[in-house]
Amino acid sequence: MDPLTVLVRESAQNSLDAADPALGGVRYSISLSQPQPERLLNWSSLLCPEPQRAGVGVEELFDGGDPVIAVISDRGTQGLGGPLRADVAVGSGADFVKLLRNIGEPRDRRFGGGTYGFGKGALFNASSIGTILVRTRCRWRGRLQTRLIAAALGPGFQRDGRIYTGRHWWGTITDEVPDPILDIEAENIASILDLPPMPPEETGTDIAIVGTLLGTVSMGGDDDDERPRTVRQAAEYIASAMMWNLWPLMLRTDAGASLLRCRVTADDVDIPIPHPEAEPYIRPFVDAYRALDTAPTIIRRKRPATVLGRFAARTGIAPIHATATSLAAPFAGSAHHCARMRAPRLIVDYLEGPRLTDEMVHYGAVFLASSEHDEVFAEAEPPTHDAWVPDKLTGDAASIVRRAEVELRAELVTYAEQQNGTSLSGGVQPPLGALSNRLAGLIPTASGPGADGSGGTVQPGGGGAPAAARITEAPRMVRMDGTSRIVTSFQVYPASCSITVQVVAIVALDVGREDEPPAGADVPAVLELRDGTGRIVFGDTVTVSPADQRDWTAVIRPATGAAVRVRLLSTEVDDI
Repeated sequence: MDPLTVLVRESAQNSLDAADPALGGVRYSISLSQPQPERLLNWSSLLCPEPQRAGVGVEELFDGGDPVIAVISDRGTQGLGGPLRADVAVGSGADFVKLLRNIGEPRDRRFGGGTYGFGKGALFNASSIGTILVRTRCRWRGRLQTRLIAAALGPGFQRDGRIYTGRHWWGTITDEVPDPILDIEAENIASILDLPPMPPEETGTDIAIVGTLLGTVSMGGDDDDERPRTVRQAAEYIASAMMWNLWPLMLRTDAGASLLRCRVTADDVDIPIPHPEAEPYIRPFVDAYRALDTAPTIIRRKRPATVLGRFAARTGIAPIHATATSLAAPFAGSAHHCARMRAPRLIVDYLEGPRLTDEMVHYGAVFLASSEHDEVFAEAEPPTHDAWVPDKLTGDAASIVRRAEVELRAELVTYAEQQNGTSLSGGVQPPLGALSNRLAGLIPTASGPGADGSGGTVQPGGGGAPAAARITEAPRMVRMDGTSRIVTSFQVYPASCSITVQVVAIVALDVGREDEPPAGADVPAVLELRDGTGRIVFGDTVTVSPADQRDWTAVIRPATGAAVRVRLLSTEVDDI
């Protein structure tokens, strides 16, 4: 798993576990930047010099170039509250101690995301010098308190006959113990370091990763050369990782809000994060997730009888081109997977199922573990929470996890077989080569071979003018979750002005076309148009500017019992 994916998964989980139920959702963001010299000097002045012989490498980092600072922020959370020191006896809610003092401990929240606190290691691992700075505001002993402290995980060492663990803190030293800087002084330092603003009455946390490791990106050559990611490339990857791992929490609830609102910036420039329902790679999973509440398949174990969870699957039109969301995709190509999750609604993994025979259609499935067995599935997760490993468990717990996977794989096979058997473009159709010539008048105008290998022609746009768009893949009938749909691809020619394209779908007759259908007759309808970046336009018309994507797919509802002809009408638009 890419380290940036791990960082997103673990930090978002921490933020969600700290959510304040009274505030109605968490605002979660990651900003990446290469600070200007003045701001970089402020960071250096705060952290240098490092402890003698600590070997952290702070001075070398700030003297050696332009380090990247990543700031992970959450609002709508309770902040890191509780006592400042680990030896103070206190009940639940000692979040400050858990993140900055202790190594790991059992989860203390039912249906929480984490298990043993290993996730915070991702924060230190994302720093080239293992160093983070934390600013948090919480309620402690009846009042708001701001806390600021830096911490590092470095190599162990010996000094003056004593052994040191390599753990370091920057703060206020009291009785040889580094405590956080508090309140006004902490706010002043946060302002100097240009940490995100926090209104006076708001609680939340900012975690700055010093010298962030951004990972590498493939050069795309045959030799698999890779180069370091730029700040922009890393931010785009993070946005994609948020989409793939957090989309269930980004969906709007019945109240109209989402449990998690995500944001990514690169040098103060926002990186677009599409809504999951508008992203073609994610949409089948979203549709399946919503079906868990309306038409789920209950996954059971027969002996001893118990409900393991709920399952649903849905199909969609497979994207033609990769989009920005593809960067952190957990699999290559079109979707044929099941997103598995527990009660926190964080994606555990994507379990692979059979592919569909129709390459234009993909499917996404979702499995939500039963709340009764949430603890069992949590215990089956490794520290990175990216799998369910039954070998970690024994007895009935291991049986539950194993049986859930067996039943899920069987459901995926059944669903794929149903889709392959009912797809009108699948292998169960009769031969169409000879029939296509007899029905030539019903075949939509398009370039490319017919069913028997014969070619078609491209008709110009409206009014006999030269066409500004052409159909690039002949219309095909497919089945999508039991409903017939026509899909066709078209391309808008490059132009110096905007082009408006209307996709026209009409009933085709063997002696012409039906321009005026009888009153109340079933007629075909263009439902939506999609481009290769995931943009969706509802209806039959789209205006494409010179900078827009040129390749599009149309999704059409057919008329019952009738052939449908598809054509394009295009018009140049004067840009203002």
